[in-house]
Amino acid sequence: MRWNIDPILFRLGPLELRWYGLLFATGLLLAASRAPQYFKMWGLPKQHAERITLWVPVGMLLGAHYIHLMFYEQEGLFDLRLFDESGAFHPGRFWALGSGLASHGGGLGCFIALGLFWVRNGRPLGLPFHRYADATMLASIWVYPFVRLGNFFNSEIVGRPTEGPWGVIFERWGYTTPRHPVVLYEAALYFCELAFAAAWFNPRYARKLRAGATFYLFLTIHFSLRFIAEFAKDSQGVDEGWALNMGHLLSLPIVLVCGSLILFTKRFDIRTPLTDSEISEIERTSAAAEVEEARLDAEIEQLRQETPTSSSGRSEPETGAKSPIGAHRKGKKKGPTAGPKDGAA
Repeated sequence: MRWNIDPILFRLGPLELRWYGLLFATGLLLAASRAPQYFKMWGLPKQHAERITLWVPVGMLLGAHYIHLMFYEQEGLFDLRLFDESGAFHPGRFWALGSGLASHGGGLGCFIALGLFWVRNGRPLGLPFHRYADATMLASIWVYPFVRLGNFFNSEIVGRPTEGPWGVIFERWGYTTPRHPVVLYEAALYFCELAFAAAWFNPRYARKLRAGATFYLFLTIHFSLRFIAEFAKDSQGVDEGWALNMGHLLSLPIVLVCGSLILFTKRFDIRTPLTDSEISEIERTSAAAEVEEARLDAEIEQLRQETPTSSSGRSEPETGAKSPIGAHRKGKKKGPTAGPKDGAA
């Protein structure tokens, strides 16, 4: 099979839509659409899932790009230019966030963003950080296979040469011999991971495992699959002739550490049943999450009642609305230099 598809789906003047961006966005939208359900299933306010979708993608993009530069393209860390030699705007590799992404860094960026979100929103309610990690991990799995399909349309991450009938000749980069379509292997493995998580694991084990066990379990599964797929990849980030490449070296510690956590530590153990006190703690935090969810729903409903939509489609303040701002205005006398009707400064 010869592969030389244009990575740009279509252009409209200076704008262009790439296959990679379309597939990446598809995965993010699917993850965002499932996240509220997963948060509720795992004993968290569903509104927090809606908010966290603004945090996690940013952390994922920053982490994926800068970890890629650190391990695969170190010179890019110092390529800080904004303009090329002709004076045209052409950002250097340091600023090119959409190019050069490492999944290990994306996971790290998500973890940091999730921690910051939890400090602001979950910790004040007494909700455990690792429960957020569990639900977010299950939602994130929807993204993985679509990223690898996007890599294939970009002719990225080329595999080792093969004589098998499934080999692909990546003509875009000048290859003339068939190579393993390794990103398709990974996409297939990640779709299997997704099916296992969404169809079998999630309905059976929501709120039935210790907080964090699901997070570390799926990190172990995901990077074990990644470790296997790396054997079909061309050498990256290490000297030629090594049996392992950089993907192996980054995946192996994650598998060993996370696997040890779920098998040999009491806090994240998946082998032993929950104790009565652990079950009571899950019930307590789930009840706290339900109270917060009801409060947020009531808050949203109150805002809707206070700012109804007029016939023109614009949101107008309701006459006599009993809001703190309205009450404050009623108590003030209009001076000769009163502001606009809607109170805008």
